[in-house]
Amino acid sequence: MRWILEVAYIGIATSWKWLLGSTAVVAALVGILFGVGVLGGGGEAGTTDNTPLAASPTPTPAASPSPTQAASPSPTQVVTPTATPQPTVAPAAKFISVPVLATRANNVGSLEFVLVYDPAKLELAQVERGLLSGNALIDYSSPGPGRLWAGIIDINGLDGSGPVAVVKFKVRDNVGGTMPLSLESISAYDANTLVDILTTTTPGEFTGAALTPLSPIVTFQ
Repeated sequence: MRWILEVAYIGIATSWKWLLGSTAVVAALVGILFGVGVLGGGGEAGTTDNTPLAASPTPTPAASPSPTQAASPSPTQVVTPTATPQPTVAPAAKFISVPVLATRANNVGSLEFVLVYDPAKLELAQVERGLLSGNALIDYSSPGPGRLWAGIIDINGLDGSGPVAVVKFKVRDNVGGTMPLSLESISAYDANTLVDILTTTTPGEFTGAALTPLSPIVTFQ
């Protein structure tokens, strides 16, 4: 553009005709330049930048792992439970109660007897008063294996028939058969006169398969 201005300046200085001609030439050149886009496409201020913008790349979604690509779970080890041996339950102990019966008692102030039993099959547990001796004093001891001594005292005197004592035994394991129960060393006295009272006895027995024994009996004369 500088040379164009210089030509115009020279023309103005030479003559007005030359100025008119130069103006026409300059106008023609400016029109040609605008036509070819020289003046409008430069990098001067105010011009439009027609450079196309680069399209932003579309993000590609990350491929999700397919179910078949997932790590296979490690196999679970199955532990077979070991059978725990069950404790052996001992059978419950069996007890029997043997009533010692008295018949035809009449003012009996005291009574002593020895009950004989099989210690290999029966174990003495305890001795209690019977219905006939409900208010009496009773004592007992074991003078030897298989022998029970019992003493009963009633100052009012025993009258009637019924159990004068109840002996409780524990039955030993694996017991069977018949076990005799007998009375020995009987002594009885009148509550008022202290005279001996004659007695007789009847043995009893216990069968291992039964729960109710046959009671031994003391009979007053």
